[in-house]
Amino acid sequence: MADSATPLVAGCWYVICTTTELDAQKMLSRWILDQNIVVRRTENGTPVAMDNRCPHRSFPLSKGFQSGDEIVCGYHGMSFDSEGQCTRLPAGAEIRGKIALRTYPLIERAPLIWIWMGAPSKADPSLLPDYPSLTEASWIAINGYYHVAANYVGLHENLQDLSHFEYLHSSSIGVPDRTPSSFDARLEDGKVRCARLYANVQPPPLYQTLLDLGPRIDRKIRVEFTSPALTHGDMTIRNHNEKPNEEEQEYHTRILHFLTPESQNSTHYWWYFIRDFALDNGEIGDLLKRGIQAAFAEDQMALESISELTRRDPRTTFRELSFATDQPGILMRRTIAAAAGLE
Repeated sequence: MADSATPLVAGCWYVICTTTELDAQKMLSRWILDQNIVVRRTENGTPVAMDNRCPHRSFPLSKGFQSGDEIVCGYHGMSFDSEGQCTRLPAGAEIRGKIALRTYPLIERAPLIWIWMGAPSKADPSLLPDYPSLTEASWIAINGYYHVAANYVGLHENLQDLSHFEYLHSSSIGVPDRTPSSFDARLEDGKVRCARLYANVQPPPLYQTLLDLGPRIDRKIRVEFTSPALTHGDMTIRNHNEKPNEEEQEYHTRILHFLTPESQNSTHYWWYFIRDFALDNGEIGDLLKRGIQAAFAEDQMALESISELTRRDPRTTFRELSFATDQPGILMRRTIAAAAGLE
């Protein structure tokens, strides 16, 4: 099974930045799979990515400047075009032979820019995941970013682990009732899908506050591990009626977790939380964002604590226990291990 020592999977589309990040910074430096990449836009707005290390004296090109479609090293003026080809040497020396930086395929699909870190010939755009609800008028999104000092495999497992809600998130999105609930997990077409139904339970504190729910609800959560770069899910809350002939209310949310390994022990994490209720209510949106951020901060604390402990503990014979509710994470770990093995 995959763990923090498993080689990072390169043959995958990963998020490198958002469109707004790149538009704000013009040139952006980011570590992806232990490679330092510079991303920028050409004069016609096309995003391009290449190694962020000048081959002359290793100065970061992102600390230089752009001249037209070229990027110019801020140390000695070595210049490169948008395809990574050298166009100027220090002190105007003659270019002899081919001098070029490695470039990386990019796809911009708002609000995200994706990078392919594997062999360029295998960068198939059809492998890019779809996320239509980010732009549908009947849904509204809130979003954020975390830099997590932990391996991305553990983060994917956390996002698929529906059994920790009642404990780690007891004051936010967890269900107060710590009673058994129906659970299902399976591997289909390379994707790990799991679902859990909490029937006739108390509402989570966050949603009780926001939606003025009754004392009992049904809550269904579905989660899918799509690729090493994406885990996503959806949730339905059905509010139980206190009056016999009153129509039951349903609230729907979707959440997208875009994970990009920075290194073996750190991860870029962009998230989008999408809802179909209170679309014009900014106050509910603000309260919801703060509540979601609080829950994610709890996850970050747990994952970083685990990462620090496992890195520093010298014992090599320690073996973790697994239980039935860990099945989604185990299936995901096997899927990532298989992908890494193929590379």
